[in-house]
Amino acid sequence: MSSIIFAWFLSLLAGFSTSVGCLIVLLTGKLGERSLDFSMGLASGAMFTVAFLSLIDKALDMNAGYYAVVVGFIIGALSIMILDAKISHIFSFKEYGPESGRLVKTGILVAIGIALHNVPEGLAVVAGYAYLPKLGHFVALAIALHNIPEGIATAAPLYAAGMRRRRVFTITFLSGLAEPLGAVIGSSVLISPSRFVLALTLSAAGGVMTYVTADELVPTAHARGHKHEVAIGLTVGFTLILILTSAFGL
Repeated sequence: MSSIIFAWFLSLLAGFSTSVGCLIVLLTGKLGERSLDFSMGLASGAMFTVAFLSLIDKALDMNAGYYAVVVGFIIGALSIMILDAKISHIFSFKEYGPESGRLVKTGILVAIGIALHNVPEGLAVVAGYAYLPKLGHFVALAIALHNIPEGIATAAPLYAAGMRRRRVFTITFLSGLAEPLGAVIGSSVLISPSRFVLALTLSAAGGVMTYVTADELVPTAHARGHKHEVAIGLTVGFTLILILTSAFGL
């Protein structure tokens, strides 16, 4: 039991690193237009790379069949598409104005996408720790490092829109809490979900992140016309996640 609790603790630390990305945004202050667009580009590159290199690729490795991956991806994309259409009825953006309201909407959708893909990551920490404690440490550290730019992706648009610091931190922190939730779910099912279910979950999370990035992050980043900053940021984000993935074998 104590080993399971420690694995939960590891996943909690990994999830909290999302808040580290938020703190970077809050401590550096509100970004200028070019810096904000660079950050949004960086977040886009990070999100796209995580979606396909860490989620879809791992779903394919489950050997559950391509249909499971395709169906999961479509389910994830359609789910967030429907939520995107309904989100204005769930949250009020009137207090922020048209442009800032779009930034807030983007930040909330990114937070939801990150929360959904954090669940299988938390499961991965527990599964790795159950197989070999050192592997659990390794997986938790790798996930913690790539959660930092995801925290930036959530916090940057929210803070740029004028949202209060405490509220920005709360939203980012809550998205990171999905990590230990995944760990609890993993341990409750004896860390042995079927390959089909795991592949479906991973690919659905990939579909969510792909839709959010393509429909919200990239268009919002380009809205102010600083396309070169967005392109540079996207390249940096892609390279950063690629290096982290390669270095830690995710």
